[in-house]
Amino acid sequence: MSAPPTVGFVGLGNLGLAMATRLVHRGFAVVATDLSAHRSRRITEVGGTAASVADVLACETVCVATPDDRAVLAMLDDGSLGPGAGVRRLLLHSTVLPTAARALADRLTPLGISLLEVPVSGGPSAAHAGELALFLGGEDDHLDAASEVLNALGSRQFRLGPIGAGSAVKLVNQLTMFAAVDALHEGLALTGTFAVPADAALEALAAATGDTWVGRNWGFFDEIVADYDQSGTAEDERPWRKDLTEFIDASRAASLPSPLAEHLRGSVGARIEEDARASRKGRAA
Repeated sequence: MSAPPTVGFVGLGNLGLAMATRLVHRGFAVVATDLSAHRSRRITEVGGTAASVADVLACETVCVATPDDRAVLAMLDDGSLGPGAGVRRLLLHSTVLPTAARALADRLTPLGISLLEVPVSGGPSAAHAGELALFLGGEDDHLDAASEVLNALGSRQFRLGPIGAGSAVKLVNQLTMFAAVDALHEGLALTGTFAVPADAALEALAAATGDTWVGRNWGFFDEIVADYDQSGTAEDERPWRKDLTEFIDASRAASLPSPLAEHLRGSVGARIEEDARASRKGRAA
């Protein structure tokens, strides 16, 4: 019998661990690393291997599921991600500026490493089931070479264009989703004053033109907020602020206005966190 394909994985947070676990369950030998020793140990509990950065970068295919591109930049700057590394394709799952993805590709190409943009959407549950949406940017032959990993991670794959395209669509997804979150928080405050239970209002909206993924998955962010709170993740690094900031920055670079994103950056994060903590406190009581 042939050995299982090996995949390197960088970043074992709430979503990254679910993605790495999915790869293990699909028969990949996953060699993973995270800045947190606790998170690194979690991959061993599902059958993966916790390893050094050098061991991860010895793999031909490496997935990066860190919050942004700083981990990749650090590996480039310290030389660990260089000509001596075995990696030939790097799948970037992080939500980053489209221009940042292009800059990374420009640095990796001379090293013989192909960058593939693979930001994802769907959350940990979808990751465990292999039902993530993948927003793909990059050359078709590079994406074809990574198809085995991509098919394991996401049942819905969208080839959107060259590097930068995947990140742009992911930022639009975040803007649209957080707009729905903000609208529902505001709306449920109103229906609550008329003694409408939140579940009843959400059920009615799901059958009407106000239907949204967020409404059908109300409470989606509760576990994510708990994970961020436990790990001490800074408020500005949480996606409801970081991703909206990146959308604003990308819009400014393109000389486009972004009034909705600017409004949401100042409102939706507090609503998400306050609601999640209140729900957690209610369950504990």
